[in-house]
Amino acid sequence: MERGQMPARVSNPRDTEAALTWQLERLGSTAWQDWTLKFQRMAFGYARDSGWHDAADAVRWLDHHALLCEGAAPRGALVWYQAADRIRVACSLGSGQVVGPLPHGPVEIATLATLSTDWIWSEPHFPFGN
Repeated sequence: MERGQMPARVSNPRDTEAALTWQLERLGSTAWQDWTLKFQRMAFGYARDSGWHDAADAVRWLDHHALLCEGAAPRGALVWYQAADRIRVACSLGSGQVVGPLPHGPVEIATLATLSTDWIWSEPHFPFGN
């Protein structure tokens, strides 16, 4: 994937810290299993569909618009990673940690390096959300 320019911070209905608080309040929940994109969309305050079919569709769109970055993901960034047979998304807590529904379990905090060796990140951008 191409490396995008560092995107400007985007404005969401829920700011970064509120979105992270929302996610941390759901630690241990299995209600979001396999709904990583929906979980992140809801965390940032979007009640309706993101306009993307799944995380892979989102990554294709973000890549096409040069909104993906490599390297250490800043706090609040969406981290797109390959796990098992598909792309998933979690939210960066900084220092290599992410939060979100994990591939085979509940919402948890994890070290990104234990989830995947293949990841990229973007600002929490939901261009079709409302």
